[in-house]
Amino acid sequence: MGVLESVTENAWGGFDVSVQVENLDNKGRPCTGYLDARIDKFQAEKGLVNAYRPFIGKPVFAPALYGIYQKDKGAKAYEQVEITAAPLRLQTVPAPVAPTPARAQA
Repeated sequence: MGVLESVTENAWGGFDVSVQVENLDNKGRPCTGYLDARIDKFQAEKGLVNAYRPFIGKPVFAPALYGIYQKDKGAKAYEQVEITAAPLRLQTVPAPVAPTPARAQA
């Protein structure tokens, strides 16, 4: 989940989606980063890119599929992130659920 920064067309007929994400590191310090994902040409033709454009500047949850891609054996592998569905805009962030104590068995 993060703030949708931009939706731009790429050289392969698809679109790149940039989401600004804020997290905490292992010491509790805030960190800001960007998640760059792509919408491929076939998804764009079906209108998936139009589902993301109205959310620019708003917090969204972008369902994505992570994978490692390697073109040829011995070539450098890289991470590839693809958008899999329309964005979900969250109205409120759900509170964490406290664990329930285990009941004694009689």
